[in-house]
Amino acid sequence: MLDLVGSTALAQQLPLSTWSALLNQWSLQIVELLEGYGGWLLPLQGDAALACWPADQAGAALEAAQQAHQLTGALPLAGALDLSLTLRAGLAAGELALLPWREPQPCGLPLHLAQRLCSNALPGETLLCPEMAQLLESRPGQGFSRLQPRALPPLRGFELLQSSGAVFYRAVPSNLHPGSDEMKAG
Repeated sequence: MLDLVGSTALAQQLPLSTWSALLNQWSLQIVELLEGYGGWLLPLQGDAALACWPADQAGAALEAAQQAHQLTGALPLAGALDLSLTLRAGLAAGELALLPWREPQPCGLPLHLAQRLCSNALPGETLLCPEMAQLLESRPGQGFSRLQPRALPPLRGFELLQSSGAVFYRAVPSNLHPGSDEMKAG
């Protein structure tokens, strides 16, 4: 899950036509990015995007999230308006089911966990659940990021997972913050 940080405040500060043009530019670029990395994109929720990948493409999901941070920070219209946009992201892995609506819609705990992680991420940060980190560790690839353990406040609905000693992670581009307590991802 990706979420544009501070968008409600921006929507109140900018004229509606400017806000809608900015959100439209961001949305179009995010859709292209996520689909370009093989993500199955769910309908956009205003300033939030949610996409799903098969487990064997966990590295693509992480790289897409990291690239989304860069894309958001370099959005042309934001630059022209002298705005600094940031993103927060939450990645979770696990089993999903499909609801048989007009267009199939996924459902399952990983979607809820991704939203909770996204809500707890700092601006510019990508948080991952333990299962996502494990998938990345078992499928080395591009080497785009390193994972650092990250303490989190209680995640509503996931208190049992947290009380079991589950370790959550933040993704750090490998060229920025190498360290001995980090796990290589991707």
